[in-house]
Amino acid sequence: MKKFWSILGIFFLILLIFQTPTIVKAADKAQVQNYQVEAQIQKNGDIELTQRVNYQFNTDLHGVYYNQDLTGIKGATQPEVSVDEGYRKLNLKQSQSGENNTFKVTKTKKKFSLKVYHNIDEDDNQTFIYKYRLLGAITNYRDTAEMNWQIIGNGWDNDLNNVKLTISLPQKKVPQLKAWTHGPMQGHTKVDRKNGRVILTVRRVPANTAVESHLIFPTSVTATNPNVVQKNAKTRIMQAEKQKVLAANRQRQHQDWIYLSLMVLGGLVIAILYLIRFREFQRNSGQKHKIPTPLYHVFDEPKFLPSFTKVILERLDKADSQSLMADLMNEVGQRHMKIDWIGSSYEITALTPPTNPFFQYLINDIGDGQTVSLKEIRRASQAADYSDEDNLNDHFDDWAESAASGRERYLDLSNMAIVFKFKVAAITTDVISFIMIVITMLFAKSLLLVAIIWITVAILAWVIWYLISKRVTPYTDLGEQEVNQIRAFRRMLEDIDDIKLAEVGDIILWEKFIPYAMVFGISDKVIKALRVNFTPEQLNDSFIIPYFIGANSFFNTTKGGFQTSFIGALSAGGSSSISGGSGGFSGGSSGGFGGGSGGGVF
Repeated sequence: MKKFWSILGIFFLILLIFQTPTIVKAADKAQVQNYQVEAQIQKNGDIELTQRVNYQFNTDLHGVYYNQDLTGIKGATQPEVSVDEGYRKLNLKQSQSGENNTFKVTKTKKKFSLKVYHNIDEDDNQTFIYKYRLLGAITNYRDTAEMNWQIIGNGWDNDLNNVKLTISLPQKKVPQLKAWTHGPMQGHTKVDRKNGRVILTVRRVPANTAVESHLIFPTSVTATNPNVVQKNAKTRIMQAEKQKVLAANRQRQHQDWIYLSLMVLGGLVIAILYLIRFREFQRNSGQKHKIPTPLYHVFDEPKFLPSFTKVILERLDKADSQSLMADLMNEVGQRHMKIDWIGSSYEITALTPPTNPFFQYLINDIGDGQTVSLKEIRRASQAADYSDEDNLNDHFDDWAESAASGRERYLDLSNMAIVFKFKVAAITTDVISFIMIVITMLFAKSLLLVAIIWITVAILAWVIWYLISKRVTPYTDLGEQEVNQIRAFRRMLEDIDDIKLAEVGDIILWEKFIPYAMVFGISDKVIKALRVNFTPEQLNDSFIIPYFIGANSFFNTTKGGFQTSFIGALSAGGSSSISGGSGGFSGGSSGGFGGGSGGGVF
């Protein structure tokens, strides 16, 4: 087993190593849900550009900004800015005022900056549209025309999702059109020569990551372009891009190898785990025990205390605070203790010397030897020094363990260990399956089929656990007899609405059943049935029932329920044991213009 956890630890370390570079901290204020660019190349070498940036906003904001890098080209025209709010489209005015629904332009030779003032409310979804012309973006060489452009620059504060970039030439049917794209490895480039366009798509572009498009096509396409260089360039461009394509393919193969290795590793870990489990099960399939004929209803309370009854029924290794509460009420029902509302707090009084060691501690060490209030218990819990062995938390833990003492007579701990190992294997399989699905998403692989496979594996693991748990009984021969009686007794309480209670026994008999109904979690139902079947006078004669329905009711909202107050007082010092808590693009760049472009919100 230790070897298995070592292998799993190495697996998690490998996942962390490969996951870290790909995780980008998302912007808290807004997410770019869709990013679309339409670039119309003109015959004179300019580009008519329309950008549509769809934001999902997470807070109130004043607007957005965008920077267009102009390095390497001849400049840009004045932009037009509009906002599509979904139900209307606003055309914004250029202004230096900073007023709502205006935009400000700051322009230099190297870039122009847009600051769009548009008040935004939390949870708004709006699309900002920028239109302008990039001048001199195409170069005509002797043997080819070239566009080398970082359409998405490295200046974006946000991840860009659902990115689609369409570059259209001024004519259709361009058989010599070639295109290369540099950016995230998961992107796809479609060269549509028939319609003279190139379409770039990628599911996500991380913040501060560029996407560059490199096109070559005949010079006749941009025949009036004045930006002419009198030398050949086609061979040089194609050779350089060929090397980048080869490098990108090698990188993709490397990523595919890593992805496949992680998938195989995940499957191998699960296979080894179950090989170990089944080999152990083959050597030791558990002790066989006699299963008695199931009883339907039993009207005799179990011969154990409520706490031990729950230990056996739920196969626990120690009792809990609910069981302590039930044991206390059992003491009350036997006239060994009583509970009163005194002043502003509940008070527990010992009518006979307590035999429960935890009740002894409460009465004798925290109380005055006869009574103890919940206020005193709360103060003792809050003042407890948990480095001291003699504190309330330790006394509770000692009782919880002692309350389960002797359980091995009724629980086959060896058989339970067999089933528990298969449960751990199922949980581990769930964790690994989840990790495999996350890895698939990180590597941008086809998610549906992989998810179906790993979810099926996870479900199969629990099917195996279920079949093993049905085959291997957790009880000894004696335990099977006793739990058969307990289950029939619980079933009787669950079916209490169909039973004539007065014919079964008087109120004294039924009040003995209430502490067991508490550990079964059905005390409300039993009390309700008692109120229907017995008169108020009969109920008031009971020593225990008035605690549930009278002035001292556990559920009296004006005073706070005793059960809640009692457990709250015990765990006031923060004890978790009492309260139940627990601590097709290629990488690189070919030197295209526009590398500093980007945007964000303010």
